[in-house]
Amino acid sequence: MKDAPSRPIKQVAEMSWTGFDGTVRKLRDFRGKAVILDFWATNCPPCIEEIPHLLELKTIHGDDLEIVGLHVGDGDDRLRIPEFVEKLQITYPLAYPEDALTSFIFGQQTAIPQTAIFDRNGNLVKKITGFSDVIEAELNVAVIQALK
Repeated sequence: MKDAPSRPIKQVAEMSWTGFDGTVRKLRDFRGKAVILDFWATNCPPCIEEIPHLLELKTIHGDDLEIVGLHVGDGDDRLRIPEFVEKLQITYPLAYPEDALTSFIFGQQTAIPQTAIFDRNGNLVKKITGFSDVIEAELNVAVIQALK
């Protein structure tokens, strides 16, 4: 399946991202919570469509669900982030993923958004590429599964 992640070059729990505030976090830091890692860019129409739904999921599931937006746009795209965040009222943490994490999640698929849902033990439940009504429903099911 082309949507499947590639083999990790290091343990998934050890893969990290660096927050816009400089804080380095790892998937293992969120044991006990379901986690959505959402890979996005400001110039991606499906990313823009997906973000309000991610905010809704966070409202519904509260502290049991952690969402991290991982920016994978280029340098020009980075300049548009502050305005983008304000316009979409993004309240979850934003960060830049390390290369190993991006490679693992993307595999051979480079389209965005790519959304990876992990359960409370850090196991990958589902990886989704793109966003649509059908994908929104898949995402909802995956989050429920991750929260079990």
